[in-house]
Amino acid sequence: MKFKWTMIPILLLVMGSASELLAQRRFEAEVGSGLKALPYSRVGRSGWQFTKLPTSARSASLGGIATVLGRGDANSAMSNPASTADIDNLALSGGQMNWIADISYYSGSVVKNFDAWGVFGLSVNSLDYGDMVRTENVEQFGPGGETLGRTQPNLDLGTFTGGDLSVGLSYGRRITDRLQVGGTARYFQETLDNAKTGNWAIDIGTYYHTGIKSFRIAMLGQNFGPDTEFSKFDEQIQITPSQVRMPMVFKLGAAVDLVEQADGQPHLLTLATEFTHPNDGDEKMHVGVEYGFNNLAYVRGGYRFNYDEEGLTAGGGVHLGRDKYAIDVDYAYVDFGRLGAVHVVTVGFGFGK
Repeated sequence: MKFKWTMIPILLLVMGSASELLAQRRFEAEVGSGLKALPYSRVGRSGWQFTKLPTSARSASLGGIATVLGRGDANSAMSNPASTADIDNLALSGGQMNWIADISYYSGSVVKNFDAWGVFGLSVNSLDYGDMVRTENVEQFGPGGETLGRTQPNLDLGTFTGGDLSVGLSYGRRITDRLQVGGTARYFQETLDNAKTGNWAIDIGTYYHTGIKSFRIAMLGQNFGPDTEFSKFDEQIQITPSQVRMPMVFKLGAAVDLVEQADGQPHLLTLATEFTHPNDGDEKMHVGVEYGFNNLAYVRGGYRFNYDEEGLTAGGGVHLGRDKYAIDVDYAYVDFGRLGAVHVVTVGFGFGK
């Protein structure tokens, strides 16, 4: 077992540089005689928040890192499309997550390598809010018909539901033996009762093997698209339609194998980190560690920094590989503090040539 301790300073240097590059300049204004206004943050300024949910148990257990975890599976079509270039032939993946507040999240993808044409992928993500009680505030009147100045909720109106759906088409390609690039075009649809809205966005990702031992870096820009609005819903409540922004985010990740599986070595120890710069909040940092034994069993852990409730993540997985096919089963536990815990399960299939 040979540890690559010399790689840790390099990884820390990238982490520190990314922190400076992605540091969000909060708005400060001079008021009166040198008084400063409170810091300004854009939290809650974007819609389509379901795009931030993890699409695989492996990513969720490693602190939510999505950029630099490529290993040739179909989940890459829903995270960093540049990693789809690692797929030799055909890969499929499906996942399910019970989110907070009894919200269910489903994801699935299929990726195929067409050799000289590149790698194409199709992905679908669905969020189901479940049934919600329809309410209406009814104004209260006195015996003489005078208003009492208060309302009472009417709960005898049945239920309604809502949800989100995205369908993505991905493309990935290996440019050199070190550089991979990819992109994903997505169509989004959101439903709330009988009101719907749709939109589109693109993701662009890169994955680069530096040639310094096993050190690699990745960059990913997600959800670049126009604003949209709930016009029908706004007509129902008689207000001017409001613009809904896409939750655009830029991510920079880095990873290194402190212990490499080579020359019969059964152990693998990977350290990864990721910085995110969203357009609707402060920068965040994800850190994860993965230990693998004999390319069969994996144990993972991570932490998510600068979140209100999210923090510790953990999980594991099993990889069953043969000459022509492989099966991956992964599980993740995500701690949400006062909101409880979230469990994620993903199953993947890979088929060789």
